[in-house]
Amino acid sequence: MKQLAFESKNQDFWQAFGVLLDQLEGVEIQDEAFANNWSKFPAHYRKMCQFLSVAQSRQYSPVLIDFLHQLVLRGHRHLYRQKPAMWSAFARFVTQGFPQALRREWRVWLISSGLFYIPAIFMGLMCYFNGEFLYSLVTYEQVQQVEYMYDPSNVKLARPEGRESDSDFMMFGFYIFNNVGIDFKTYASGLLFGMGSIFFMVFNGLFIGGVAGHLTNKGFIETFWPFVAGHSALELTAATIAGAAGLKLGYALINPKNFTRALALKQAGIDSFPLICGAGLMTFLAAFVEGFWSATPDIPHLVKYSVGIAAWLAVFSYLLLAGRKS
Repeated sequence: MKQLAFESKNQDFWQAFGVLLDQLEGVEIQDEAFANNWSKFPAHYRKMCQFLSVAQSRQYSPVLIDFLHQLVLRGHRHLYRQKPAMWSAFARFVTQGFPQALRREWRVWLISSGLFYIPAIFMGLMCYFNGEFLYSLVTYEQVQQVEYMYDPSNVKLARPEGRESDSDFMMFGFYIFNNVGIDFKTYASGLLFGMGSIFFMVFNGLFIGGVAGHLTNKGFIETFWPFVAGHSALELTAATIAGAAGLKLGYALINPKNFTRALALKQAGIDSFPLICGAGLMTFLAAFVEGFWSATPDIPHLVKYSVGIAAWLAVFSYLLLAGRKS
């Protein structure tokens, strides 16, 4: 093939590849077709390498060879560019990836929240008006343990009997192990066609709501509510997100649509992975607040309540607004 015919046949592709490189380098504004073109970038790069090889083997003009060579070099830099640093990727996940993923799955998160908060409110009211109703859900020993943890005479609040002398740092580790473990159990049990996640969400809602109502009925208001005010926004929201991630797995098994169950489950795992990671991170932060802020008795109750309200506003503002520009 003559050089003129070769250029005429492939000129449009070369120009399109150059435009894509300009967009990657920030020279031009990315249009709506950018994402689709970027997904085909490796194939386009290989094709450019073939064009360069053909031009060199046929000994076309040095000007053409140099032009193609420059395009290939620019493409090589983008295809094999250094991966972003770990902290940069983590920051992008926190500021964009996690809240965006949750908003994509807002329906299943709404269902998970209903499975948790509706039983919690019901059980809380029942236990508030009937101090003995909590015994219908848990054993007498468990109720006694809860009462001991929030008894005003207890020097260290919210610490099970036998752990009173543990430092705040040790309790921080205990909260992480316990609460993050619950999140991952809730998520993994979604593999039981979603029934495991439903069980954990409903039971945890009943238990937490029941404890709140029972302790309020017992008159432990000054110990229980200031303690949970600071970390409840992070911890409870993380629990519902973990439940949503588990329901995502279960729904993929129940309704794989046009895919095999294995393929549907694989895709659901990809979609739900940012949710459980974000939930685990929120639970980690909640454990930090619980261990070093909530358990501090010297902080005035008004301050703890104010921080708690601000935390709820901050959490929902973050989940609803973060990453929208990108």
